[in-house]
Amino acid sequence: MFNLRELIGNFEANDGEIVTRREVLIMGALAATTVVAGGAALGQPAIKQIAGSQTYIAKDFTGLIGRGLNGLSANQIEQHLKLYKGYVAKANEIQGKLKDVDVSAANATYAPLRELLVEQSFALNGVIYHELYFANLGGAGGEPAGELRQALEEKWGALGKFIDYLKAAGKCMRGWVIIGWNTRDGHVHCYGLDMHNMWVPAGVIPILVLDVYEHAYMIDYGVDRAKYLDAFVNNLDWDVVAKRFAAACKHHTCPET
Repeated sequence: MFNLRELIGNFEANDGEIVTRREVLIMGALAATTVVAGGAALGQPAIKQIAGSQTYIAKDFTGLIGRGLNGLSANQIEQHLKLYKGYVAKANEIQGKLKDVDVSAANATYAPLRELLVEQSFALNGVIYHELYFANLGGAGGEPAGELRQALEEKWGALGKFIDYLKAAGKCMRGWVIIGWNTRDGHVHCYGLDMHNMWVPAGVIPILVLDVYEHAYMIDYGVDRAKYLDAFVNNLDWDVVAKRFAAACKHHTCPET
């Protein structure tokens, strides 16, 4: 079973926390339909309860701009953060419109409710995946250690093979590459998404998130995605990934139904 209480207990509140307790609650609510895990809490929490409604608040990742990332310019990161904030704004707008949507006109071909629900999944995943992506940037690259490394080597045979696989997946997909813990079989796998809400695997907790939309690299590299993928790996924060992994792998695998 999905042991949310156990997961919450794994996180300590501090200035460098990887997942906030509220984000873990969101993870539990969305685990059946989307891939969710918290990013580094560099600023405000992702969601704030206001007057009985949930309002999404953009996290502060501006520290990445002045950090001097290896191969990712300040302008590239700044423009990417603007796009992320746009998803936050749209997620709020859609949520507001859903409060008063006309449910009497429900129809599978077209209805305001249908369109809002579809785009809600796109906007919200756009928020979540970007937060995960920015949070696992800002490191010194290098290599993971401990149980995370063991899990990657168990799956791919060697760390170098995993990195090659990650980059190859990044060349294949049009939106995202997710390295995630599959709560169904209890192992790490790689998943590819062409859009925020397309091919999202249920019951998977992301531990490493790679954005391969053009907006993530066009300013610095034009259409040369391969160089961007090198830069991404060189700026990975393996400590963030390792903490996500340590929390995610404590989940029991889903029971047979």
